[in-house]
Amino acid sequence: MIKKTVTQLLEGANLRLTRTRKAIAQLLYEDGLNRHVSAEWVARELDEAGEKIALATVYNTLNSFVEAGLLRQIQTGGQAVIFDTNTDEHCHFLRESTGELIDIAPGMVDLGKIPEPPTGMRVKGWDVIIRVD
Repeated sequence: MIKKTVTQLLEGANLRLTRTRKAIAQLLYEDGLNRHVSAEWVARELDEAGEKIALATVYNTLNSFVEAGLLRQIQTGGQAVIFDTNTDEHCHFLRESTGELIDIAPGMVDLGKIPEPPTGMRVKGWDVIIRVD
């Protein structure tokens, strides 16, 4: 598979190429690794790299990436929101003592059958989080 550039990734998702979007996309995707990040982590990393971007702008940008299908948003409980660069359906371990999410390999969790949604509704996605210490 050919690695996409940040520009190709954003253009392919029909997102306008702004300085903020490029900076965040480079941080998340340039090395090709899957990662789980918070908006606070992204803002801190950008700040350390000399990119001064407000936390609200980071949240807005990450949410636009979710809407474009570039990220998954995972609610871990409480107020914690984690953004996952792996957008395929998969499960996670959550280390409760640290908040770290760890991917579970596809096929390792047997969900059996997912129930049919109520009439007139459709399943948009699912999240399974197994809490560990």
